[in-house]
Amino acid sequence: MRGFVVATLTACLAGPAAAIDTVTWLTSDLPPQYIAEGELSGMGIKDQQLRLIEASLPDIRNRTMQASISRLWYQIQHEDGMCGLGVLRNPEREKIAAFTRRAVVVPGFRLIIREEDKPLFTPFLDEQGEIDLAALQQNRKLGGGYVADRVYPGAIAGYIDGAARRAPLQRSVDNARLYQLLRLKRVDFVFGLAYESTYYSWKFGPAMALASLPVKGAPRTASGYTACSNQPQGQAMIARLDALQSDEEFWRKWLEPMKRWLDPADFTVAMAGGQ
Repeated sequence: MRGFVVATLTACLAGPAAAIDTVTWLTSDLPPQYIAEGELSGMGIKDQQLRLIEASLPDIRNRTMQASISRLWYQIQHEDGMCGLGVLRNPEREKIAAFTRRAVVVPGFRLIIREEDKPLFTPFLDEQGEIDLAALQQNRKLGGGYVADRVYPGAIAGYIDGAARRAPLQRSVDNARLYQLLRLKRVDFVFGLAYESTYYSWKFGPAMALASLPVKGAPRTASGYTACSNQPQGQAMIARLDALQSDEEFWRKWLEPMKRWLDPADFTVAMAGGQ
């Protein structure tokens, strides 16, 4: 009887994993999450995390497909076995996707500018050294940019969608185009995660140093999860990842690719995330 119980329990636990055939990982052009070209090609944070998944779950066939953020969520909603790494949660996404329990916590969205332009933004800093977007939206000269379909915190989303904003705001489909606009001085600032500023400062070199400024009313951190289709194969994949990420050694390996782009204190926060 005892053997039967153990065998039954084992079969139940193995059931979700057995349901997985192929998982498609939808990737977006948001370096340093994925890096598709240059000397660090294939060494993005999520590039390395995908290789860790493949090594840890060799019974699952993994393939990748590049997609815009909107396409990523369309596929997750309409087809089983679709997944994305490091995504942000909101009520709309929670209706269509299954998410890992554990989150990667990183410094949140900032207003990213050219270092040389700091004096232009000084008038819009409050007493805490944060950019007051309500004041900035009255300015007619300092134009910005953002990536379409990203989940920005309320203060930033309000600025993007606000009718009171006087300066132009450019919409980009990905980070590569967005930061090119900043480099070419076609925009004066962009909204992005803090470590994106670190990456593009490295990419552009000393001649194009960037600075990231905290935004008044925006959370200091952002939490990224793995999300999959809220259907049998997607749910099974999330269950497998939850089991892996509960192991601290795996979690250390999962976060190791971020170490290059985070300050030591921020990396420590990320290591403790989602516990």
